[in-house]
Amino acid sequence: MSPDAQVSEQPSSYILKIQRDELERQLFSKHTFYVNISRGWSHGMVVLFVKKDMILGSGIIDRFVELDEMKEGEEKKLCIENNWYGKIVFSMLTRFVPPVPVHNTPASNQNPLALHGARLSNDDAAKIEQMAIGKIII
Repeated sequence: MSPDAQVSEQPSSYILKIQRDELERQLFSKHTFYVNISRGWSHGMVVLFVKKDMILGSGIIDRFVELDEMKEGEEKKLCIENNWYGKIVFSMLTRFVPPVPVHNTPASNQNPLALHGARLSNDDAAKIEQMAIGKIII
């Protein structure tokens, strides 16, 4: 490796918005979340979950399954109908109890309407996780 070669950094953390209660239940029961945005999802990335103006918890990505990799069937059909291009599978989820208000976090400087898919530094994600009073590891 040449001296000019850069050492790859740890991947960024991201925020995903949960719009509906059934997606929240699916996330915490099945450890999966279907996405309609591309962010180079990869093993080990940290994702924070926001619903309304509260951060519900975080997850560590195990793997990403692209639409093309899914077998024909109900799941693939559901993805196509909802314009999802893949599924994130999490190795671990943490639910914050109580949820952390976005306005108290480093994410508060971001446009609340553009939080879905917003990038966050790993340090800021760690700060938010530390702000949670209680945590349930799922």
